[in-house]
Amino acid sequence: MDSGIDVLVQAGTAVVADAFDAMGQAPPVLDTALFAVRPGSRFAGRAYTITGESHASAVLKDPAKLKAIDAMPRGCVALWAGNDIRGSCCFGDLLAGAMKGRGCAGVVVDGGVRDVAYLRELDLPLFARYRTPAQALGRWRVTGAQVPVRVRGALVDWVTVEPDDVVVADDDGVMVVHGGVLAAVSERVRAASAQESEARKDILAGMKLLEALEKYGHL
Repeated sequence: MDSGIDVLVQAGTAVVADAFDAMGQAPPVLDTALFAVRPGSRFAGRAYTITGESHASAVLKDPAKLKAIDAMPRGCVALWAGNDIRGSCCFGDLLAGAMKGRGCAGVVVDGGVRDVAYLRELDLPLFARYRTPAQALGRWRVTGAQVPVRVRGALVDWVTVEPDDVVVADDDGVMVVHGGVLAAVSERVRAASAQESEARKDILAGMKLLEALEKYGHL
C-alpha cells in the first residue's frame, strides 16, 4: 500500500476529517446512511469507480457490470455510484466473490446489496447504503467505469469522486481524499496522529481537559 494511503487508514477517518478542517476545507464525508456489512471493517485504497442508472428491460443481462469487475486492479476500493437506484441491489454474493478474487481492498456501494449473510462471512470489507432481496437485472444497469462519479454526501448533497481518488472507511464512516490533496492531508494526519496519542495518554492519566486544550491546542 502507498505510504500516504497507509497513514490514512491507520489514523482513521476522524483524524482525516480533522485534517481537512485544519486546512479550511469541508471533509468529503460520504452519506452517513452507509453501513458496514461486517462491523469493524477498515480499509483504504484508490477508487475504482462504477456508475449506473435505473432502467426497465426484459433483458436480464448486464455485461458492462461484469466487464467493470473483471478490470478491477488489486488493492483498489470498488466505489459503486447507484445514482437513482431504489429498492434493487448493485450486486450480490457471486459478484462480491469476484471482487474479492481480484484483490479489492474494500467496496463502497451508494446503493443496495443482497446476500448479506454471505457477505458477512466473505473476507471483503463492504459498506452499503441499504440491503434488499431484489436483483438489479432489468431494473438498474452499469453505464460506465473509471469515470468521475457522484455519490451521496454527509456535509453536502453530493461528493464527486475521480478514478484513483483515495477512499478511507472505518467504524466512523466513509470519506474521500482527492488526489490533489493526498500528500498534504497525509502529512497533517501523520503529525496529528502523533499529537493525539500523546493527548490521549495525558487525559487517561488525569490531566484536566482545559489543561490538555492549552497544551495541544485542540481536543
